[in-house]
Amino acid sequence: MDDQMSPNDRSGDVGGSLGDRDRNGNARGGRVNTSAWLIGALLVIVAVFAGLRFTRVPAPPTPAPTKPAPTVPAPSPAPTPTTPAPTTTDLDRGIAKVEDAVTRKDWAAASRELSVLRTTWEGLRGRITSKDTAKDTTMFEASMKKLEGNIREKNEAGAKDDIRELKTMAQKFKLTQTSGPTSG
Repeated sequence: MDDQMSPNDRSGDVGGSLGDRDRNGNARGGRVNTSAWLIGALLVIVAVFAGLRFTRVPAPPTPAPTKPAPTVPAPSPAPTPTTPAPTTTDLDRGIAKVEDAVTRKDWAAASRELSVLRTTWEGLRGRITSKDTAKDTTMFEASMKKLEGNIREKNEAGAKDDIRELKTMAQKFKLTQTSGPTSG
């Protein structure tokens, strides 16, 4: 059998390095100490992860969720009325609209325009001045009441007479100032 051995086999080197011999000089062959390898591999893995833990670059902070900016109301000047105070011109214009609707015999429109005229009158009534304010305002309101009845009855002649009276009385009216102290 010695004839079939290779030169390495004859020297006693059987698949191992020179340090792979036991005390008796016999080659250990292919036996590997697996527990030593496992412990070594685990130590390498732990060291790698520990190194990564300390050398890790922190992720950029995530931005906070965006919220709309709080709205702060701007300081506003003194509140202004939503609609300007009516004037005698508005009163004259209201009477003219009622007259136009009566002339056209459009009684529904005349009723609507009389309602608008009444609203205008309510805005003016407290500011009216004339020679005899109490008497004039009472007569104006009585004429509006008569006009309302004539419109309801569709009486064109009576409504036109009432409108003439309203126009005559409205010309006498003057208004006090709407803001600030009044001087008398």
